[in-house]
Amino acid sequence: MSRKYLPVNREKPMFLPLDMQEWVPRDHFVWFLVDVAGQLDISAVEAGTSPGKGRPGYDPRMLVTLVMYAMSCGERSSRQIEDRTRVDAAFRIASGNQFPDHSTLCRFRQRTGGEDGPLEDLFTQVLYVCAVAGLGRLRVISVDGSKVWADASREANRTLAGLRKLSRQVLQEAAAADGECGCEGHGHGEAAGAGGDGCPCCAGGMLPGLGLCGPAVLPQGWGGASRAERIAAALADLEAAREAEDAARRQQADAYLAKTRAGQAPPGRVPDEVAVTVAEIALEQAAAAQQSRCDAYDQRAAASAGRGVPGARPAPPEQAAAVRRCRERLAAARKAAAARAAQAAAGQDPPGGAGTGKGKRRRGKKAPQPVRNITDPDSRAMHCTRNGTVQAYNCQLPRADDGLVLAARATQEVNDAAQVGPTLADITAAHQVIAAGHRAGGHCPAWSRIGTVVYDGGYFSEKNCAAEGPDRLISPGSWESAGSSGPHTPACRHQDPRDQMAHNMSTRQGRDIYRRRAPLSEGGFSFLKDKIGLRRFSMRGLPLVQAELTLAATVSNLMLLHRRLPSLPRPATLPALSTAPRVTCQPGMPGTRSPAAPARPRRPANTRNRPSPASRGHPRPATRGQHPTRPLTRLASAKVPQHALEPSEPRGSISRPGPGYRARHARR
Repeated sequence: MSRKYLPVNREKPMFLPLDMQEWVPRDHFVWFLVDVAGQLDISAVEAGTSPGKGRPGYDPRMLVTLVMYAMSCGERSSRQIEDRTRVDAAFRIASGNQFPDHSTLCRFRQRTGGEDGPLEDLFTQVLYVCAVAGLGRLRVISVDGSKVWADASREANRTLAGLRKLSRQVLQEAAAADGECGCEGHGHGEAAGAGGDGCPCCAGGMLPGLGLCGPAVLPQGWGGASRAERIAAALADLEAAREAEDAARRQQADAYLAKTRAGQAPPGRVPDEVAVTVAEIALEQAAAAQQSRCDAYDQRAAASAGRGVPGARPAPPEQAAAVRRCRERLAAARKAAAARAAQAAAGQDPPGGAGTGKGKRRRGKKAPQPVRNITDPDSRAMHCTRNGTVQAYNCQLPRADDGLVLAARATQEVNDAAQVGPTLADITAAHQVIAAGHRAGGHCPAWSRIGTVVYDGGYFSEKNCAAEGPDRLISPGSWESAGSSGPHTPACRHQDPRDQMAHNMSTRQGRDIYRRRAPLSEGGFSFLKDKIGLRRFSMRGLPLVQAELTLAATVSNLMLLHRRLPSLPRPATLPALSTAPRVTCQPGMPGTRSPAAPARPRRPANTRNRPSPASRGHPRPATRGQHPTRPLTRLASAKVPQHALEPSEPRGSISRPGPGYRARHARR
């Protein structure tokens, strides 16, 4: 055993290869990315760019490659990307030894962003490439949502009153700068609507918009918008949301009033808009009922011919206790209505206004008011488990059984309960692309057959359990049904879909399938946040946020393909996979294979004894720009053929385990 250390001589010259491309090994991800990006159809990206009249512009394909590789390294700052193209060999290979400045990169990312933009087309093409290579096993699909922070502070949230105050300040500063403000003793716009007796500068009224006319959504996002435009957009959005909620509340109040007049008043709290009218109707009905009782007593007394009537005569309506209580309720309702009218005249939100829904009123606590962010008006204040309330977007990410991301969607919804329908639509669209890729690659058709879609407890509801679409498993959490009791058997049926879902989750097969949820969903978001660094979006506005999330999902799929490419089925083994022995089984609960589906091919336990690529007759020279173990000649046609996309076959929403369940698990 040696007892000496290697000498360290930093004075010795360090010789490097003359070609910088040799500094990066051939199996590096940047070479793989250059190879795949060279086969993609970027006509949609080139449509929004032009070389210009001055110096030649940068190649859009090179910019796509550079932005993708920077995303894979967790680098999303345009200035940092520009610096690394000068000092990092891999970045130089991605940029083709060119140095685009940060302004070019920033404008390119904004230009390619947006809903249904070029990045959506690139994501679809990469999904097709991965399917041709053998990824995209849809036996189990896991869907989950996670909060990704927006490029905005929670302290920048303002209520409707706060936004009006800020808009007055903006107008006052603008009027003072122009020398046109003549307000004395009050802010600009505060005396609006006062008529001729008010301030002549504020005459004509400026509420609620206060003269700020800004678009609700800017096409390029909120990054380049001025502060006044963001304030105006947030104010307009909050006003529109309040008007919609007021219209819905008035409709509910009219329905309640109609039922009250028909004598079928529903139980629960009376809407504030019709509280006075309902109290008046209740007073009239109570007085009429008391008067009818008095008249009935008088009729019985007259018919008795002086013999007397048992019981005392009812009190007149003016003295009856029920009428007195209705009169007190009417007085309280009128007092509350007057208080709300005074608050509305003062420009304050009424107690029953927007944001005070059922269950939000607590004794001794002020009801929360809706807010909008003046930095990124599209973001929302959401609850995060570790960080409390944060300004973020709710990102939905369905992943296949092998970790392939099927779709990526950023939403403004605070919870996940309303995202089952949109995610099923995304899965259906991705299934068509994956099925076309599997057919083009000659893979087993059973790989692209949708099995079970797995959700966590945040999606549990009766509507989501009974919705049409693929089979699904939704965790019921702590939900218990009073009507479900006794032992469950494979033949038992439940009237409530939630009972059926809880039954499916309690079976052994349901538990085995649901165990795949955490590694897929949590692992996918962990990869995006830790490896790619997508803990906070670098752009503002829902269109650009969606583009950034789509780009991150595209890079995630490419990195998965780069890692799994050596272990994927080779072309020589494809006929063997297609002729694999078929296992017949009874159709059971979600996730079981149909009788026509082949058994899932399993990877050999010992991969050391696998024959080398040369022994199969498929030599793979490590040429420049290709993976050293697998060429991408089969992926040359990355454009998804339209004739290959076919609608998916509908499947049942809920099913039960069949009699072949134990036999299949015994064979396993």
